[in-house]
Amino acid sequence: MPAPSSVIVRLICENWPQDSFAGFDGRQDIRAVLSTRNGPEAGTSHGTSAVAWTTEMSLKPLPNGAIDFAGPAVEGKRGERFFYLSWSSRTFHGRERFRRTKIPLRGLTADSLNRLPKTGGTLTARISALAHDGGPACATVPLLGGGWQVE
Repeated sequence: MPAPSSVIVRLICENWPQDSFAGFDGRQDIRAVLSTRNGPEAGTSHGTSAVAWTTEMSLKPLPNGAIDFAGPAVEGKRGERFFYLSWSSRTFHGRERFRRTKIPLRGLTADSLNRLPKTGGTLTARISALAHDGGPACATVPLLGGGWQVE
């Protein structure tokens, strides 16, 4: 069965510390937003220690059998597409962005996307909110639970 032309994407950032990173690197009121062409989008609580974002993504078949991705939150060039979560903290002048988390799409293959129902479906990626230094996750992060999940 061919992949649908668009899907819903759910990004879940787990292991969010109860103190919301209070005091990390002298920063206060640390938050994450999903970067989109329409501006930053705040996440919503997902259980007691996670935040989630939902966005739509178009799937474009390529002549070589691969699939390209597009959408308001999709970043990067063909073959290297990803989503960005941007971390910021409160300052005297407003908010200051200080880290970004890159969630890669490279684990999504035509075979895995072909398992989606014709009417679309949901692709879910789970990541950890915590970096090795105890602060917010940054750079390209591994996906939890074996990678992208097709629902």
